[in-house]
Amino acid sequence: MIVRKLIDSKFNQLSASERRIAKVITERYPVSALGGIEDIAERASVSPPTVTRFAKRLGFDRFNDFQRAIRSEVQDNDSSPLALFDRYHQSGADGGILADLAASVVRLEDDPAATAITQSVEIISACRGRIYCAGGRWSSVAAQYLAFQLATMRGEVHALLPQASGLWVDRLCDIKRSDILVLYDFRRYQEEMFAVAEIVRARGAKIVLVTDLDLSPICELAEVTLPVAVATTSPLDTLVPAIAATDAILVALVDVYKDRSSARMKRLEEVRQKTGAGANLDLRQWPK
Repeated sequence: MIVRKLIDSKFNQLSASERRIAKVITERYPVSALGGIEDIAERASVSPPTVTRFAKRLGFDRFNDFQRAIRSEVQDNDSSPLALFDRYHQSGADGGILADLAASVVRLEDDPAATAITQSVEIISACRGRIYCAGGRWSSVAAQYLAFQLATMRGEVHALLPQASGLWVDRLCDIKRSDILVLYDFRRYQEEMFAVAEIVRARGAKIVLVTDLDLSPICELAEVTLPVAVATTSPLDTLVPAIAATDAILVALVDVYKDRSSARMKRLEEVRQKTGAGANLDLRQWPK
């Protein structure tokens, strides 16, 4: 990896503070290079301007250029489902999928994922407007799951699903500065999702991005970027770590919303009973 080799080659020329930044970034490269300047500065116990100087010392005009170079070199352009199947059959890999998934979930307890989960909870809980949840062809499943669970705790939660014809695009016109967008975007990133992120930022709303370890380009626009693993020992990418991270956010929000959530859930039950919507099966009437 070119940028990693560049850091190693320049290491002895760095100041003590810059070396701390280098160690933080190379610890779990490239994921550890993710996030804003303030986040990396805090982890390295330096000031944000020192992080900027570090990037310039490596030959980049801005820290964003440094991160863009990393994303460019680690992006797997050959990540189509067909390519994954071909590599799987050529490698002869077998088994270990459950252990692989479990390890991916456990890694959510480490930085930068753990920090991103905490920051996501803070942004979502502070939102006084609407919360929009969106994703692409595949990742929209996770977005719909978040919207479904979050809607039981607070109102004004909207799922922007690509399967819902053009209606989800129309909702972008309603986004305000007080709103936030939780966006799931994984490799083979869609131009459509990047366009959505640009529109949301232009309207002043914040973005919480859940992406894979290769990092969606949308991370440049996001307030918080939460990296999760999608690759497994099988030829199929997985949403398990993304759903686990989503559940971690939801559990924390249950504690944050407290009485507000309880009151809303009570109202929801009353409405469902009166309308008969989502009526549960009465097992007492089940034939024996």
